[in-house]
Amino acid sequence: MSTTTAAEVTVSTAVATAAATKCHMFKILGYKRIKAMYGTGKCIDSCRFEAAGRTWRIRFYPDGDNRENAGHASLFLKLDDDDDTGNGKVLVEFKFSLVCHRGGWHTAAGDQPQSGTLTATFSNKGNNKALGYSQFMKRRDLEQSRFLRDDCLAIRCDMAVLDSPVDVKEQAAQAHDLQRLGVACDCKDDACKSYHLRNASFSFKFREALLKLFLGCFHV
Repeated sequence: MSTTTAAEVTVSTAVATAAATKCHMFKILGYKRIKAMYGTGKCIDSCRFEAAGRTWRIRFYPDGDNRENAGHASLFLKLDDDDDTGNGKVLVEFKFSLVCHRGGWHTAAGDQPQSGTLTATFSNKGNNKALGYSQFMKRRDLEQSRFLRDDCLAIRCDMAVLDSPVDVKEQAAQAHDLQRLGVACDCKDDACKSYHLRNASFSFKFREALLKLFLGCFHV
């Protein structure tokens, strides 16, 4: 196989970008009363909010969205506009989490009840208007948690409306691209040479340290 030179390398980059990002908080005041009023299969919606020219709501089921999910809090993101055009579908990345009360305990990110990040296509037609988590959290765990305080609960939704299709551009090959391909860079300036020398030095020292450790294990 012939050796490839830096001048012969071209690079295409696919970039998934967000048309808009949004963070919306839905406060539930008087949780006990709301739970009594909205039993299994009954929900309460947040006010409308906008992202990327579309209208959304957070949908909360205090006791599950159906009988199978009773005993759980269910959370959904709902597309709530009247766009009947051919552009009705929209791809969204979103997650839910519970918000700490001001003056409450400090909570590490890993201790905060939150969903995974879900990427889904919403449509104002069919069954894809509201998508999310039927079993976000057990109701018993929620009611015993520090996130329900003074009969108040706050739900956070972080979302990003994604551009479609993905933008693909041709770019000039960078030094790190050439390194990944195992191609020697035709260094024309001191900054580029310094970059390669610095990385080569680190790589050599790392291999040397690893070799010493390996030989030391066998008492050679």
